Amino acid sequence: MEPNQSAATPEPPSPTSATSDDNGSPDSSPEMNFDPDAADLTLPLTPCWAVSDSHSPPPSPSQLNRTLTSPLEALALNNTASSISSLHGSLNASLSPPPSPCGLPLTLENLPPELLLHILWYLESKFIVCVLGRVSKFFHALVSEPITWKIRMGKRWPRGQQYPPMEVPDDFNWQQACMEREETDRLWSDPKENIHHFTLDGHFATVDAVHLIQNGTMCVSGSRDRTAKIWDLSKLTAGEPVPTDAVVKSLEEHKGWVWCLSSLDNALCTGSWDTAIKLWDLNANCQLITSIKERSAILCTEMLPDILIAGSYDKRISIYDVRADYQPITTLRQHQKPVLCVAADSDYIISCSEDRTVKVWDRRACQVYKTIQLEKFCMSMWYGQGMLLLGDRRGQIHMYSTGDGGFEEIETIEAHGNKVTGVHYTLGGLYTCSTDKTIKVHEPCSQPSAICTLAETKGEVADICVQAGVIASAHSDFSVGIWRPAM
Repeated sequence: MEPNQSAATPEPPSPTSATSDDNGSPDSSPEMNFDPDAADLTLPLTPCWAVSDSHSPPPSPSQLNRTLTSPLEALALNNTASSISSLHGSLNASLSPPPSPCGLPLTLENLPPELLLHILWYLESKFIVCVLGRVSKFFHALVSEPITWKIRMGKRWPRGQQYPPMEVPDDFNWQQACMEREETDRLWSDPKENIHHFTLDGHFATVDAVHLIQNGTMCVSGSRDRTAKIWDLSKLTAGEPVPTDAVVKSLEEHKGWVWCLSSLDNALCTGSWDTAIKLWDLNANCQLITSIKERSAILCTEMLPDILIAGSYDKRISIYDVRADYQPITTLRQHQKPVLCVAADSDYIISCSEDRTVKVWDRRACQVYKTIQLEKFCMSMWYGQGMLLLGDRRGQIHMYSTGDGGFEEIETIEAHGNKVTGVHYTLGGLYTCSTDKTIKVHEPCSQPSAICTLAETKGEVADICVQAGVIASAHSDFSVGIWRPAM
């Protein structure tokens, strides 16, 4: 008997949830082009700043220091008031706003800095960047200051959790991080209202892999029915059945389960239990580029601009030269059991195995740089942005900092009640899935709480992929799940 289908169960929303932008501002920070001569530098305080009763007020200026002290200790902000005053003073030194034509100082630019940021608290971050930042040089400089966004996030999430959970470079984009985090929190605090869910049926066996491409508008699914299907997500309409032409291509060249997927630019890579790796040209109607025959089942792949990496059931990691028609370069042999996950960048190759080890390989020397021993073997992995995340078969996620090649463990997160089969991190959220039949969206910080839990699935979740705010999931009930923000 199939289990009952349960609805998404969001966690209680933050009492200071950001307001939504009815104008649909773009997700990323736009280029700031404005005419300083035509800009209105004397905007009065008008009712346009009023906020509906549904918004909880932010901390008052008198409470500002007490609210921000804990989360910003790592940022060396002794108190918020002095930080704001320092910012305001530095801006005024070079961008002093002109006096009001009527001689009255009732302009936004002439307000005390604490009051100005208190007003901005009520506005969505995308509106501040895309609209207010274009009003004048003063506001453009204000929204360009990292401390403005550090303070905003400290007020919004004052529980003392480190965000991001790893050390960040000096040029870290705090503005973009704040925008992503607020947008993710807004969407997933109320998924019934903000997210459209679709179920794609087309396979006749368990779906083990999903992969989003082309900025989340296309999805590839790999199944035990020995096919990989390419879905056009732009053809999905909320409240209507999935059209039959949503499947734009079915790749049927494999003789075994299609177990893993990866891509780079126009090249799609499929790995199978038939021991073959196949490369497909997405720009040429998915014509087969080449097929690589290995000695054992292919369990994981990773594509970089210069190399293709494959982990196999026979404990080996094979590396191929992308620029030389995928000719073999070398084979890495150190694991004692099948290689389940691989990831890489320009410095390291990281592999996880059933032998309960994670090996960090020096790409230049092709030697093991570091070995991480786990109590339970890793079933999923995410690597990037100075961080390594490992999901194990006990439901835990192990977080490591990769800064300066340290690969030191930061913390262990109790994420699920069963095997963690997928993990993905963005500046907006931490996404995980499990054989406990749930998908979770967590806060993207240390000691994260779940923003929401998606339980709209009848089978175990085998894999997830996240791109441009879209979540794709692979399920044991032969289906593919799509969660897409409502437009």
